[in-house]
Amino acid sequence: MNRFCSKTGPLINGPSSALLLCLIIAGCAALDSAPSLGELIDKHTEARGGQAAIEAIRNLEVRLRIAEPTYTADGAWRVDRKGRMRIDVFIDRQRVFTEAFDGEHGWQQPAGAEHGVLASAGGAAALRRSGQMPTNILSLHEMTAHGHRLDLAARENIAGVLYHVIQLTLDDGSVTRYYLDPVTFMITRARVRKALHPDVDPTETTIETVWSDFRQIAGVHFPFLATDIDLASGRLLQTTTLLDLRPNLPTEESLFQLP
Repeated sequence: MNRFCSKTGPLINGPSSALLLCLIIAGCAALDSAPSLGELIDKHTEARGGQAAIEAIRNLEVRLRIAEPTYTADGAWRVDRKGRMRIDVFIDRQRVFTEAFDGEHGWQQPAGAEHGVLASAGGAAALRRSGQMPTNILSLHEMTAHGHRLDLAARENIAGVLYHVIQLTLDDGSVTRYYLDPVTFMITRARVRKALHPDVDPTETTIETVWSDFRQIAGVHFPFLATDIDLASGRLLQTTTLLDLRPNLPTEESLFQLP
């Protein structure tokens, strides 16, 4: 709390002192009106569709298109509330790669391979995190129950928007800063230091993701467009466009298991 916002203080006299007192009171009111971490989480939860609707989604199946400077591919991505995920990548309708996290281990299966192989430690961690992020099947209000930590950071002005910033520290130590739009309270940006494809190139950089084109599915708002940018260079790394998103479809347990 600002030291001038205490309930007791020196006696203030005179017109200039009265003006100063008004400014101090206004400043204290502004400090008191700043939303707390809990209030921001509640506002975001309501903006996404509410706790009941969010938690009613047990799994997601998504068709998406991934565009990078050297290729464009389609993907079939699945994730569930057990922390499992899988993505199958296709180019010209031919499967070229599969990777998944079965709840304990990450694995990969290149095109033409009869069996899968375990992913590297870095690759497995990245796969696991995709199922823990509060922008996919989970939401901010569920982070602490999954063993993660949320902290309120100072607000940041980016491109003329004064964002609320919430920092998420996963149970594995990974840190991501999420930017809540001050009007909609949706997460529209995030910044994290990581490698885009850790099993291809483990070099880390600060990546900014910008989400847009929010649509309501089963009562919950999801972004249908995401762009990843290397924050240092401004270089566009990846654009992901959702083509279809379906919740709560029947899922075979073998889908996530190492073949």
